[in-house]
Amino acid sequence: MLAVKEREALQKSLEQAFKPRAAQVLVNVLEQALEARNGHVTREDFRDLKQTVAELAAAQARTEEAVKVLTEKQSHTDEAVKALAVAQANTEKALQQLARQVGGLSDTVSGDIEDIAYIVLHDVLKREFGWEVGILERSWQTWDGEAEEVDVFGQASDPAHPEQKIWIVGEAKHNITMKEVERFVKQVGRAKQHLIGDVFPVCFCYRVRPEVKARIKEAGLRLVFSYGKLE
Repeated sequence: MLAVKEREALQKSLEQAFKPRAAQVLVNVLEQALEARNGHVTREDFRDLKQTVAELAAAQARTEEAVKVLTEKQSHTDEAVKALAVAQANTEKALQQLARQVGGLSDTVSGDIEDIAYIVLHDVLKREFGWEVGILERSWQTWDGEAEEVDVFGQASDPAHPEQKIWIVGEAKHNITMKEVERFVKQVGRAKQHLIGDVFPVCFCYRVRPEVKARIKEAGLRLVFSYGKLE
């Protein structure tokens, strides 16, 4: 067993490096080791013990420093996560606002192309066929039991055949796409089933790709460009 003074000195040095409870445990472990050696302790044993205590103290210091660094990093990470969450919320808010603005712009642009279509189509049909064209406008029609919106809708008459009713059914887009043409072809089919008289289906646009233009012609639709050309 350790002498009282030796035990007190050892425990005091351990408590400087470790918590009191941990120091007590180390002392107990050392005493058990000495008992196993029949109490024989040399100066070399104490040097080894002193070296071991120093190494343990250094390891404890490094551990505490590492914990401190990790705690600081965690704090910074938490702050970064909070900042990221705020930035994400602001981004989503900005995107929603942009979506509303783009939606409003889309409606405005769509309305502009239709307003131009009403005027240009009126002049083109008069010039090319001599028709008397009534009011052309965007209209809701109920065909096959469902309401659907038609970009350009109205009536015209041919002075050479005044008894014949002509319906103008049109699709007006800046750059008409294949998908829009296919949808319009189906709409024209429904119009022909429900309107009494001749249906004049026409696509109106600023520009169109060659393959889309070919599909319009193949489907038996007429094409009018914004500058007044009829195809």
